Amino acid sequence: MTVISPPESPEPPFSVREPFLIGSRTATRITLVRHGQQQYPVSDVFTHGDWVDPHLSDIGRQQAAAVAAALSARPIDVLVSSTLSRAIDTAAAIGEPHGLTPIQMHELREIESYRDIAGDENPADLIPEAEWLDRQSRFRLERRWDLMPFGEPAAEFRSRCLLTINGLADAHRGKHIVIVAHGGVINAYLSDVLGTDEDMFFLPTHTAISRVVLNDEIRVIRSINEHQHLGESLLTY
Repeated sequence: MTVISPPESPEPPFSVREPFLIGSRTATRITLVRHGQQQYPVSDVFTHGDWVDPHLSDIGRQQAAAVAAALSARPIDVLVSSTLSRAIDTAAAIGEPHGLTPIQMHELREIESYRDIAGDENPADLIPEAEWLDRQSRFRLERRWDLMPFGEPAAEFRSRCLLTINGLADAHRGKHIVIVAHGGVINAYLSDVLGTDEDMFFLPTHTAISRVVLNDEIRVIRSINEHQHLGESLLTY
């Protein structure tokens, strides 16, 4: 017995699917993945250099394996990571089932907090205590990078993130690009798609997945902060 599928209905003149690129075979797909949990410094004294490039923790390696499994069934055309070790190692796990080695891009590194002081310095020692406490208090409410003293300016950080990700999209049109980076980088791009100037409108969980599809005219967010692959035991921020 031959089963004949019914013909697909044509799109209406004002289709609600077309503006969201539903069913598009030519759209570029960008999957943004935050790195796995890093090994946090254990010193009681905050030294900012200790926080710049830690390796994955044991939990972080498990998270990397989990997100790799979640992305294993879908073909990946281009795999990119920042040059920080926690992103490189997470991307390597994602690339293994696909036989891909991540392309490392320095421009996708996290915002360089306190970059203008030495790595062994504590920024709280360099400005008046009242100003330090005021900046901390305002950051909790405003979540603006420029409240961190001695750091990379927010506009400079956002510009390098957008130039890099938009450049990848232009260079690999119609492809599936997986970018393994950092919470600030992911916020910079998604904020631009949403049309907001917020520096951090959400905190991605470690190895969370966010998806965007785009063409020359439209950019659409398909998901933000997917973390079903982690379960409760591996869910960290």
